[in-house]
Amino acid sequence: MKILLLDTEKFEFKAIEPESSVYDEFEKGKSESFRDVLVAFVTLEKGDDDSVFDNVLSDISDYMSKIGRKDLIIYPYAHLSDELLPSSQAIKLYNSLVDFLKKNGINVIKAPFGWNKSYTVQIKGHPLAESLRTYKAKKGKKVSFTPKEKFYKFFVIDSEGNEYEIFKEKLDEYDVLNKNPALKRFVQNELIGKETHKEEPAHIKYMRKLELVDYCPESDIGHLKWFPKGVVIRDLILDYAEQLAMEWGAIKMQNPLIYRTDVEAIALLQGEFHERDYKIEGEDMVLRFASDPGAFPFVQKVSLSYRQMPFKVYEEAQCFRKEQSGEVVGLMRVRSFLMTDHHAFCQNEEIAKKEYYELSKLFAKLMNDIISGEHWVLGFEIVDEYYEKYKDFFKQIIKDIKKPAFFKLMNRMTHYYAFKNEFQAIFPDGNNLQISTVQWDVKNGERFNLTYMNEEGKKVFVPIIIHASSFGSIERALASMLESAAWQEKEGNVPLLPFWLSPEQVRVLPVSSIEHLEYAKKIANEIDKKGFRVSIDDRDITLGKKVAEAKSDWVPILVVVGAKEVQSGRLNVVNRIGAKIGKEPSVEMSIEDLLSLLDKLQAGMPKRKLSLSMYLSKRPKFI
Repeated sequence: MKILLLDTEKFEFKAIEPESSVYDEFEKGKSESFRDVLVAFVTLEKGDDDSVFDNVLSDISDYMSKIGRKDLIIYPYAHLSDELLPSSQAIKLYNSLVDFLKKNGINVIKAPFGWNKSYTVQIKGHPLAESLRTYKAKKGKKVSFTPKEKFYKFFVIDSEGNEYEIFKEKLDEYDVLNKNPALKRFVQNELIGKETHKEEPAHIKYMRKLELVDYCPESDIGHLKWFPKGVVIRDLILDYAEQLAMEWGAIKMQNPLIYRTDVEAIALLQGEFHERDYKIEGEDMVLRFASDPGAFPFVQKVSLSYRQMPFKVYEEAQCFRKEQSGEVVGLMRVRSFLMTDHHAFCQNEEIAKKEYYELSKLFAKLMNDIISGEHWVLGFEIVDEYYEKYKDFFKQIIKDIKKPAFFKLMNRMTHYYAFKNEFQAIFPDGNNLQISTVQWDVKNGERFNLTYMNEEGKKVFVPIIIHASSFGSIERALASMLESAAWQEKEGNVPLLPFWLSPEQVRVLPVSSIEHLEYAKKIANEIDKKGFRVSIDDRDITLGKKVAEAKSDWVPILVVVGAKEVQSGRLNVVNRIGAKIGKEPSVEMSIEDLLSLLDKLQAGMPKRKLSLSMYLSKRPKFI
């Protein structure tokens, strides 16, 4: 990093126009003029990172003290080096430097990054008026482009539309938090920090106990092995996610897994944590990361008119992120994950609000009915000007989904979105995990030259893009469902997955594996014909053991077949859904009544076969 310091009598600049697709928001043609200020012309070079910030702060503070200046202008300048940091990285480091200096007491005025600018400078005539400084990054230092404290105000809006400013020192004093323990836990986690736990999250125990998913030591950490029961859950979630996306009006597409980093659009989207990308050795390529690397180049090439707007796209996106090894935890934080991605390219604010509202309502229903039950909260990250502009809109969403929401305000836009919501699952151990999200993007339409033909026949930029994810990642959604079952167990209820996602929906238990097996097969075949996943415990063990293992395997419906059932043609059915542990009711019913019950429980949700034998005696043990 090179910095040319100039003590000026007068300094003026004018923003002409953006010089690349990476630039700060600023008014075109705007001029600014200053007197008696220190100007720092900053050139960011390859290899630069925030490890030099302390030295920059020390030098500038000392220099300003010596020359008696109170104000500093930071001015991006590309002409002090031939080895420039790529603009997609430089803008983040530049803004991070500005924030760092501000937080340490320097009165900083920032000139916009990424613009062609004209400037006029009149330098004071004294020996210290000009000084060139060079700073080298410290080896081994990890880059952290985003300021740690990007949020400066916090609010809660309740479902009646009341607004409360939140201060972390007073969390116990707010009735709105005390009446909503899950929201209070989330606010504490965000403002104070998450509690550390010695025990691993409950979902890790369950994912292995139920033989759904396990770690894979033959692969990189954070890459998981899915067993047949886990695969059927994953595929069912994807079936339903696709169904919802088609009903929403999206087209489905698939982008590649590998991307070239020398393509500007890809470099721009690599984002703040580009050091976590999976790089292909010897090539300027990375595995797909979770910032839509394929979506925008795809839409750039699509010819759109107002008749096709809003243009909606859905994709099942396999993504990779090289999380720190110590951060990888079960299904919560992995290095390879499958996302359900939605984009709506909107022609105006009215349409964008409609899409944002509908997706928010839909995702709230998913959280309630499938993913987390009642154990979730709603959070927002938002630039302050948008908070004021859309407050009534947010209040309507909050009222209609019947959940208070926690808002974190930024004084400037640090990402592509002006605001986003986060549907956060709350776990029994107090942890929280983001699942669904809906985001309001006002930058990337123009930034990536995404256009459509309007009603006047003029090609214009897409002004607003709605980014969304219904289930978030499949891994996180499954983690939340398992943690929701942990809540059920903690509250004294039978822990189960939603019926349509249970790998085994029905298990038939013959009292005798010799005398009653043929009748058990007949019953199981009737159930199987209707598309339900059914198994038969044909092993030569006691009925008590069969019942205990079926319960341990989280099978929701048990059918006991003995001499009485064979003779009467009526079935002994145990429906464990919603029951208290140890108090699962047993009901006598016909096979027709049982099939009718199963249809009611399925409620029209997708069906799939389980790729395991119907007979437990023929199934291997995976864990």
